[in-house]
Amino acid sequence: MPTQRSRRLRKKMRVGEFQEMGFNFSIEPAQPLDDAAAEGLVDAFIGDVLVPRGLEFGGWATGGFICRAGRGSVSEEDRQAVLAWLQQRPEVAGVEVSELVDAWH
Repeated sequence: MPTQRSRRLRKKMRVGEFQEMGFNFSIEPAQPLDDAAAEGLVDAFIGDVLVPRGLEFGGWATGGFICRAGRGSVSEEDRQAVLAWLQQRPEVAGVEVSELVDAWH
């Protein structure tokens, strides 16, 4: 039997209509990345894709988790934009992007 929760509690727990979605990504570099190359890739990723779309991520050059900055969910369009950007980078030989998943559970 489903648990009855108040709107305030659902919001606090980020469930129901307040659920927030994100996704994982991982890349396979075309060649090993030194510190400068990895930092350059991450800086470009943040500046070209994440900041303009209001996203943030935890991880580093070879992978991580992407979610909306602040409250809210990423969209399938955001997921496709990240995938397209990573695929066109010369430093990236392969990329995997997960389906949207619950960012808090």
